[in-house]
Amino acid sequence: MSSAESARRRVFLQAMAFLLPILILAGLVAVMVADRSPAAGSPVQGQAGVGDPYFGDYGSSGYDALSYQIKVNWDPGSETLTGDTTIRARASQPLAAFFVDLALDVQRITVNGAPADFARTGFQDVRVTPSRPIVRGAMFSVMIGYHGKPGSLHHGRTSGFYAADGEWTFAGEPESSAWWFPANDHPSDPALMDVSVRVPAGMDVISVGRLKSRDAADEAGFDTWHWVADRPMATYLNFISIGQFEIEQGTTGRLPYVYAVSEKLSPPQRRQLMVALRSSGRVLTMLEQSWGPYPFTAIGGMVPVADLSFGALETQTRPVYRAQTMLKPGQAERVIAHELGHMWFGDNVTMRQWNDVFINEAYGAYSAWLYDEKVHAEDPNRQLNDTYAHYAGNAGFWRVTMIDPGVPHLFDQVYERGPMALQALRNLIGDDAFFRFNRQWAQTPGTRSTEDWIRVAQAATPVDLRPYFDAWIYGDQAPAETRANGFRK
Repeated sequence: MSSAESARRRVFLQAMAFLLPILILAGLVAVMVADRSPAAGSPVQGQAGVGDPYFGDYGSSGYDALSYQIKVNWDPGSETLTGDTTIRARASQPLAAFFVDLALDVQRITVNGAPADFARTGFQDVRVTPSRPIVRGAMFSVMIGYHGKPGSLHHGRTSGFYAADGEWTFAGEPESSAWWFPANDHPSDPALMDVSVRVPAGMDVISVGRLKSRDAADEAGFDTWHWVADRPMATYLNFISIGQFEIEQGTTGRLPYVYAVSEKLSPPQRRQLMVALRSSGRVLTMLEQSWGPYPFTAIGGMVPVADLSFGALETQTRPVYRAQTMLKPGQAERVIAHELGHMWFGDNVTMRQWNDVFINEAYGAYSAWLYDEKVHAEDPNRQLNDTYAHYAGNAGFWRVTMIDPGVPHLFDQVYERGPMALQALRNLIGDDAFFRFNRQWAQTPGTRSTEDWIRVAQAATPVDLRPYFDAWIYGDQAPAETRANGFRK
């Protein structure tokens, strides 16, 4: 080795002696950073909210709720609810903490049987910190004990609670569960529901699914009503109504039914409303001809005395109806057709985000059009043309799109634009393709988006539907009356 080479080697060794500790330290830091990433399995906190573009605080990230066992006690004297709800869930990421949605006061929380820390961070956001982190993919259970006065809760949006004349109803859209049970309160996370409500003897409780027993606890002076839903549902599709009701039970076809009407309504009103509810089985059979087999194992309907802020709500298997709406001449069966249509579109297939309301309400409204077609021989194409003519000159009406209606218009234009759009599609692709793809869509349970619907609709026909989608779903002005847009005189 030459002296020059020897000198170069000394310089290299000196440089390495200086750089090696730095490189080792950098490597250790890189490993530590990598170990902190969720992908590497380090626990992180789930988010309060699932990222819904309209309601950012709804729901919680980091887990999938599988079932709710809801046990509540209602004190009618103080209008206080006390509850214990157990949530069974699966972690979709490693969790150091996560959130549940509940507006009532939390008293205690356990995770997998061990006490957990908790803190309220918003109107209905409760952060839960388990004693031990939860690994990704693990099943876990959360038990929440809570109490409070639902009537004192005000959020600035539609209330999920109604009190009227010694009767109490917990129901609403887009929110209601926060007033009576903790949940991952977003339609993207349906789960099974088991509901038990303890009330003073002589009071009735109506809820979703099958009535398993009227006095599950067998206590003197109290009755515990136990309802079980055997198909997953979004949280807003669950409800309870407490009071005194005229109740009818039986079987229509293969399905057990429970119909209930408030005893606070007058006897003539109760008779009229019960006659209307009894038509549910017949209306459902008619809808099965279009949408395929009914996706649930029970049917029903209930009418409280409260003047609800909605005309009716598609609570799963047992819609809640506003008495004033149902008592209007000629309206009851059309409203029932709308709500039962939701059992396929909105309940069995649930919107992924609230801006996907088109795939719920367009079909609910169109189910009422189908009722008119089958029962009154009313041409749905004429309904399309008449409704279009009524709104043609109203620029503000058309400015609300079906792909992104916005929170202020979430529940208005879709009830007219929606069924018009569906009839236009039916005109374009024909009855066979229209009903075939809709039956396939409705018979496959899960959460989906309007964008999913667009892809499935296009796949169902060789007709190029891009002009139709641009006009009816994305468009913010009245569609041109062309054949490409589904118009047929």
